[in-house]
Amino acid sequence: MARPKKRSKTKKILFAVEIIVLLVFIGGLYVYGQLNSKLDKINQPVLDDSKIKVNQEVQDSIDSQESTLTGYTTYALFGIDSRSANMKFSGNQNSDTMIIASVNNDTKEVRLVSIYRDTLLNLGDDTYSKANAAYAYGGPEQAITMLNTNLDLNITDYATVKFDALATIIDDLGGLDMDMSYAEIVHMNNYCVETAEDTGLSYTPIELPEKPEDQEKVQYSYHLNGVQATSYCRIRYTASLDMGRTERQRKVIQMIVYKAKHAGLSKIF
Repeated sequence: MARPKKRSKTKKILFAVEIIVLLVFIGGLYVYGQLNSKLDKINQPVLDDSKIKVNQEVQDSIDSQESTLTGYTTYALFGIDSRSANMKFSGNQNSDTMIIASVNNDTKEVRLVSIYRDTLLNLGDDTYSKANAAYAYGGPEQAITMLNTNLDLNITDYATVKFDALATIIDDLGGLDMDMSYAEIVHMNNYCVETAEDTGLSYTPIELPEKPEDQEKVQYSYHLNGVQATSYCRIRYTASLDMGRTERQRKVIQMIVYKAKHAGLSKIF
């Protein structure tokens, strides 16, 4: 009489396991569908590879597997000045933010390196100008060519964002907690006016604390929304000038990645 009970119990366990597996499978399909639907909304223009140049020495070393670039995937990250007053050539804008992101394919470690926008470089066609002008002259192909030929790289992939994209992402993640100096607060508040107009998003100005003796000392903490954090990234009038500006941009990217990694699926979607 005990055997049928054991069989019945085994059947119930197997049935429960089947249900769990089915639910996991359905859940996986749902997540996959949601991710695809979100990725489909990203504008993915096709690069004209024929316009992207690489130094011959770099190409030769890659072909022979002797290049130090082997084992890494490198991306160009561009932040363009999306204000209509700054439209230059063929509807393109200056890429005032240029960051090279290098990913170790084995460890997945990511290194970010900024290119100062006013750096005098060969734009890739024997024309020398400020580095941020390459994007305006020839779009991402020209900007990538500039990075490849001046820095001996082999970049083929990129991402471009405007002010509103950055601000929206930060708002979707619930804002960022930022340590700031008095000087940064002043300049951020000033930039917020223009950033809010450009993005159509709102913000609340930060009330200035009492002016300290050292205005550059980082000693205040605030929770910034998208407009404020984007304006924080634009600051270049403190003592650190563009070095400080690019450091702020890398810091904000790192904070966004950290919050995204710890957010739930609903936030990610």
